[in-house]
Amino acid sequence: MEKVELLKKIDKFLGTPICYLLAAFDQFVFRKDEAALTGRRILVMKLVAIGDLVVCLPTLRALRKSFPSSHIAMLVTPRVREVVEGCSFLDEVVYYDVLNKDRGAGGLFRIIREIRKRRFDLVIELDHYYRITTLISYLAGIRNRVGFDLPGQGRRDLCRIRVPYLMDAHEVEAFLEAARQIGADTSEKDLAEVWVSPEDREQVSRFLMNERVTEKDFLVGIHPGTSSSAISRRWASEKFASVADWLIKEQDAKVILTGAPSEVQLINRTVSFMTSSPIIAAGKTNLKQLAEIARRCRLFISVDTGPLHIAAAMRTRVIGLFGPNTPLKWGPYGNGHVAIYKGLHCSPCTKQYLGQVSKCKDPICMEKITVEDVKQAVLQILRR
Repeated sequence: MEKVELLKKIDKFLGTPICYLLAAFDQFVFRKDEAALTGRRILVMKLVAIGDLVVCLPTLRALRKSFPSSHIAMLVTPRVREVVEGCSFLDEVVYYDVLNKDRGAGGLFRIIREIRKRRFDLVIELDHYYRITTLISYLAGIRNRVGFDLPGQGRRDLCRIRVPYLMDAHEVEAFLEAARQIGADTSEKDLAEVWVSPEDREQVSRFLMNERVTEKDFLVGIHPGTSSSAISRRWASEKFASVADWLIKEQDAKVILTGAPSEVQLINRTVSFMTSSPIIAAGKTNLKQLAEIARRCRLFISVDTGPLHIAAAMRTRVIGLFGPNTPLKWGPYGNGHVAIYKGLHCSPCTKQYLGQVSKCKDPICMEKITVEDVKQAVLQILRR
């Protein structure tokens, strides 16, 4: 966590003036030397955040369908590799391990060399905020740069095509706009499923069989956890426990609690408030197996975090609990989902495109969501 915060500060306070300087240099040197706008070799950049990667999959699909003969690659960090591994829309994935083996200036110049030798002729930057992606694409010599037109970052003057950032639209549509700006057909907006291997499916089958779950069961997934940088998005463990007990006792459901290894303690806390016995998958699955579990659920209840988008992508009905973030931009995308959001005067206090992440120590926006709110959302979906 400390490393991430340090990198954000370096990116902002060092990256911004460097971008402004490079933009001035670029305009002076290349103002009469416009490169031909081609897309034979396309690089898409979106470094972090599982949810972000899931909601940008429709953009990758649009690029693949519109430019079937192009070589399409993506630059990500290893932390989100399971979202893009096996993705049929990509020919190649390039990893920038910025927190480990690629940390520091040496790692930065290594990735610049890696990108340069691949000779991409067009780059689409889908990061809203990080300047590092723009610096990499510029120093790697990619002349045709496509990125969001956001003020105060120093990046937009380095973009050949400035993409209007749709602040009042879902992030799926904001990302698709970047593909539309270069001529891609973006009419297909549905989320794309995360690719799951046969081995992962078999692993999930064995896990559910051992837990005596059958296809006829009303299986409900509950995901209470978030990353350590988004604790203000969590809902009270005792409330999740109450909902889970109600589902088991009154709706004849089997409840499965999901989470990363780092969230096992949180899951155990939730279970400690329960009087029923849920299935615990937290810490026992990888991301692709979690996607397969979500696909087999009839309903998935989650706070605002990556697995919410994974479940929606796997065509499972989702109930999302929102407070610091607005479901207008980050709600479960598609038909049949429910987003619970109180819309208080202080919400949303998270705006990724401005680099604003909530550090609220009194998230009343989440506290205002009641157990009855969630029960009514469940019944609303069941009535459908």
